[in-house]
Amino acid sequence: MTSSPTTSSRATPTVAAPYAVPRVAPQRRWRPALVWLAVALVAAGGLIAGGVLRKVGTTAEYLAVATRVEVGSTIGRSDLRTVRITVDPALKPIPSSAADAVIGKFAAVALVPGTLLTQAQLADTAVPGPGRQLVGISLSQERMPAERIKPGGEVLLVVTTDDGPVANQQATTAPISIKATVIDVRDGVKEGTTLLNVAVVERDGPLVAARAAAGRIVVALTSGS
Repeated sequence: MTSSPTTSSRATPTVAAPYAVPRVAPQRRWRPALVWLAVALVAAGGLIAGGVLRKVGTTAEYLAVATRVEVGSTIGRSDLRTVRITVDPALKPIPSSAADAVIGKFAAVALVPGTLLTQAQLADTAVPGPGRQLVGISLSQERMPAERIKPGGEVLLVVTTDDGPVANQQATTAPISIKATVIDVRDGVKEGTTLLNVAVVERDGPLVAARAAAGRIVVALTSGS
């Protein structure tokens, strides 16, 4: 008779796994001074950013030109309009609150619609002023400097000996030079020409007008123009 194997009544003892002792991270020391410094830096950054945004985003009302005003003309209320814009700090437009002080003044240069009005464009007396005359000169490109001539600039009007190219002239004496102030610059009637309105001393007005009509004026820029 075959006997079946008997199961031992004695239980196999359970071996406990080794217990891992948790590692406690060292606590950092709280430094109030550093915390307050960080808070102060964040607050300062917010104030600076807010100030920049307010400065950039602030708009104000300024005077702009509504209709074209020719040089020497009186500025009326209908020539002005109010615009609300953000202006670059480099610009110096006239605030709309100063409109009453502007009305009645004279245009020192031609005022173009849509442009901001500045004090440099205004004159207290009629242009060209006492003792001076305003003369218009139509010039071809070869009789002007390559550098752009701007209103308010000082120039010399050189009277040539004939109406031929300046480079072909052989003058034996120094040419006549007349000081002038540029009042206005615009495109001429003929293609490729420029019209200059210049103010000259009253005694030089007839000479400049006659030589300009004959095409015998060359413009030279002076230092600082």
